[in-house]
Amino acid sequence: MLNKEAIDAINEGTGITQASDAFKKAFADKAVVALPERFKKHDLEIYLPNRRRIRGLMSTLTLKDFAAYANANKEEGAAVFVDADDMTAIAVLNLGTPSKPGHADNQARLKLKRTAAYSALLNAAQGRALSQSQVAEFFEDWTENLKFFTDEAEVKAKHAIAAVRKLSIESMRKIEASEQSLSASKSAFESVQATSQDPIPTIIYFTCDAYKELAERTFVLRLSVLTGGDKPSITLRIVKQEVHEEEMANELADLTREALGSSMPVMLGEYTKGE
Repeated sequence: MLNKEAIDAINEGTGITQASDAFKKAFADKAVVALPERFKKHDLEIYLPNRRRIRGLMSTLTLKDFAAYANANKEEGAAVFVDADDMTAIAVLNLGTPSKPGHADNQARLKLKRTAAYSALLNAAQGRALSQSQVAEFFEDWTENLKFFTDEAEVKAKHAIAAVRKLSIESMRKIEASEQSLSASKSAFESVQATSQDPIPTIIYFTCDAYKELAERTFVLRLSVLTGGDKPSITLRIVKQEVHEEEMANELADLTREALGSSMPVMLGEYTKGE
């Protein structure tokens, strides 16, 4: 004789079968099935002799290895996307096609690594106020990468560094005040001038390999002196930094196309897999 639990299980099974049949008829091409919420999925792939398909993420810092892996594991519809902001290239190896879309979960990732010189440049030349010693030490550490100029001529590195270290502020203030019976007036004249015994460079060239895979390039910096405080402070700013970033992203895309040959398209952009 069947107990209550057994009868409930039979009824539930019958309900599942009926619901599934109804769903299959309504969504014949949608791969939809009705199941109770408490059903737990079990992936049995680990018990199979082989995985059902290749999936995962391969990451590397070198273009050569990225291209070799991508070419060896690409499937129909594979494509590469170069992210200009992050200087990365993502190869979606099982992207598929509109008629046969893939799972897009087998990827290779190339992440270019900044060189020490470029990292130092970005840290120093962000337009924030730096002390004289910070700027002088940056110049001393990377002298071989730098060239200094005033508006008139090139300045030797030792003189440019000395100019920064000896920089001082000379202030003059003249206050005149006059008071009359019905009004008062005050005028003030303040002249603050940055001076140094050596010529202060205003334009600086910094030449380096920004990323190991990319060609050497020269960044132009503007040096400005801030005289609002008791001691001078200095700002360094990269001229047209966004243009450099765009050019480096295009260079990465071109190098990736060259390394991959015609095996898959390479596009500037970011790929996000849909749900």
